[in-house]
Amino acid sequence: MTPPLKSRAGPFGYLGALALVAAAGGMAVLADRPGQGANLAMIFLLGVLLSGLAFGLGPALAGAGAAILTYNLFFLEPRLSLAIRHPADVFTYAVFFAVAAATGWLAGRARDQASLAARRAETVGALLQASQRLSAAATPDGAAQVLAEAVCDAARAPALVFLPGRRGLVQAAGAPALAVLSPAALAAARQAWAQGVPTGAGTGEVADAGWSFWPLEGLQGRSGVAAAAVSRHKAAEEGMVAAILRQGAVAIERAQLAAGAAEAEALRRSDRLRSALLNSISHDLRTPLSTILGSTTTLIAYGPSLEPPVRADLLESVREEAERLNRYVGELLDITRVEGGALVPRHEMIDVREVMDSATERVVRRLGSRRLSRDAPESLSMVEADAGLLEQALVNVLENAIAYTPDASAIEVAAFEDRGHVVLSVEDDGPGIPPEALEHVFEKFHRMDQPSDRHGGAVQGAGLGLAIAKGFVEAMGGRIAAASPVHEGRGARFLISLPKAIATHEHLL
Repeated sequence: MTPPLKSRAGPFGYLGALALVAAAGGMAVLADRPGQGANLAMIFLLGVLLSGLAFGLGPALAGAGAAILTYNLFFLEPRLSLAIRHPADVFTYAVFFAVAAATGWLAGRARDQASLAARRAETVGALLQASQRLSAAATPDGAAQVLAEAVCDAARAPALVFLPGRRGLVQAAGAPALAVLSPAALAAARQAWAQGVPTGAGTGEVADAGWSFWPLEGLQGRSGVAAAAVSRHKAAEEGMVAAILRQGAVAIERAQLAAGAAEAEALRRSDRLRSALLNSISHDLRTPLSTILGSTTTLIAYGPSLEPPVRADLLESVREEAERLNRYVGELLDITRVEGGALVPRHEMIDVREVMDSATERVVRRLGSRRLSRDAPESLSMVEADAGLLEQALVNVLENAIAYTPDASAIEVAAFEDRGHVVLSVEDDGPGIPPEALEHVFEKFHRMDQPSDRHGGAVQGAGLGLAIAKGFVEAMGGRIAAASPVHEGRGARFLISLPKAIATHEHLL
């Protein structure tokens, strides 16, 4: 519906109309000839027409009156008299007023349409901006804050958004800030939530609350309640508020559903991790404990009668299984640190060649008949990292290579650098990693089905070593990656890349 026309000219519009009439009078004086006074009316009519187009209805009518007086007084006989001698002059004056009314009305309508179009464009722009911000909100509280700010801007009054909580309806967001509401206002908010109807000021429900409350109806149900303080906002602004509330309700509902889905996914992953952990513990703790228990029981019961080599073999089994059990418990503690966010690496300048030497020394006794070689340049750039974490990550990668390569195979550890990184490489000539398993090698509890010939053909470990290595390396700002095959369809290569504090110039490499 088109709003009623109103004069927006003000005093300057009326002065402008009078100025145009005065200009028309000046032109009429220049064009005045005896006996041609009737033709001068067109000059004044032009002034009236321009007044209507430029200033609207009111100034145009005022200009028409001024033009009639000026034309009749100075250009019609008898001059300097307001007497009207010819009936045709009355028609001329009527045309003046008709032109003034028509042009003024058309000009005013055009301005009203332009103003209405501008308001609509502003409304569409505000709705689009609110929609974009609501779509970007990732949490119910974030969507509620965006909605509160949008309602505050649209209603030009403080706004609040209530969301359901464990203890009922609670304030989740406010613009410009949260507010302390009266008992009547709180009752109105709870009523809007319970009944799904607008309450508060401007409604028949709890009208003295001082706030207006609207239920936020989403696509699947009620997601909250929005409120705005009592203001003198116009009908157009009320329509904009209603449109924003519809978008906000859907956005909050979407965020609530996403939060529920994320929580369900977290519970599912937690259950899966707990199940995998229990299965791993049941196997990887029971096996070494059974071996230790059996060996010690045999030593206690038959120790004096056993041959020295037999006793030495039993003691060696106890030691190996105790070390295996110790490694497994350490892996569980490490993965707990990684998953719980309690891993805080130290930042110190280290030489990765020293870390490489320490890591290889730790795995020498578990190599069996495998050949371990090391390759590093005489000089290598220092990197800022945690030596302990890097060493443990490298040990885990080496133990993985030992577990999945047969005896008499070769494992090579190398260090090199490029302009921005220092890289540690662990490469073996074993059977390699199947393509379908390559993208899962760093997942927790992932163990391939291809065993080595070590430990009786069974792959030892809980499948946590590479996951821990990945967590440690990434905590230090580095990256770890795997590739397979590396030559003639066999072998696997693991690369640990650590960034340099300052990139090396290409001519210095």
